[in-house]
Amino acid sequence: MGETVSTNQRGWPRRAVTLVEVLLVLALLVMLASIAWPALGPPMANQRLRKAADKVRTSWAATRVDAMSSGQTFLFRCAIDGSQYQIEAQAGPESVDEITSSMPGQFDEAGTTQTEPTVLSQTEYSLPDKIRFVEGETNFDTRAALFGQSDNATGQAAGNWTEPILFYPDGTTSTATLILENEHQRRIRLTLRGLTGAMAVSDTYSGEDLRDELQP
Repeated sequence: MGETVSTNQRGWPRRAVTLVEVLLVLALLVMLASIAWPALGPPMANQRLRKAADKVRTSWAATRVDAMSSGQTFLFRCAIDGSQYQIEAQAGPESVDEITSSMPGQFDEAGTTQTEPTVLSQTEYSLPDKIRFVEGETNFDTRAALFGQSDNATGQAAGNWTEPILFYPDGTTSTATLILENEHQRRIRLTLRGLTGAMAVSDTYSGEDLRDELQP
């Protein structure tokens, strides 16, 4: 009896792939991936950094809309050297004039109230993996003092949480700047303009370049 040989549609002998050949191909692919990965890592990390900044900007925009539609003041805080940030809705009068007329005799020399606003809700979020907040600054204004914000040089509250960024029902906000950083020490800056509520995200840049980093 003769040996049976498998053939394809054209009648040519069909040769099977051996296990050794498969392993050689896989080893070659692993080698190529190990060579290419270091070059692909930083661009992918920069993309994640930009997505993180866009996520925060989207949260800002949604919070501003919520403040205008609900008539409540909203607060945004983030954890320096961390990835967490919080958004709070607070009830209470929205201007110094309203508080002064409704609560006479309860103000200090600076004209700010001594009572704490009521927190209606608080939601916590996180940045993508390996992205963190590294710096933040919120400009002081008179209305901000009504919600626990103080006039200090660093713009940071007690502990590692920033001073709150405020979103008012009239569409105005605090003027603020946040800096995000990835694992390759690349940074990106978000800015918020108080009078118009305009938001901007910078290009990514090296963490070693600190020139006017917190300037909006």
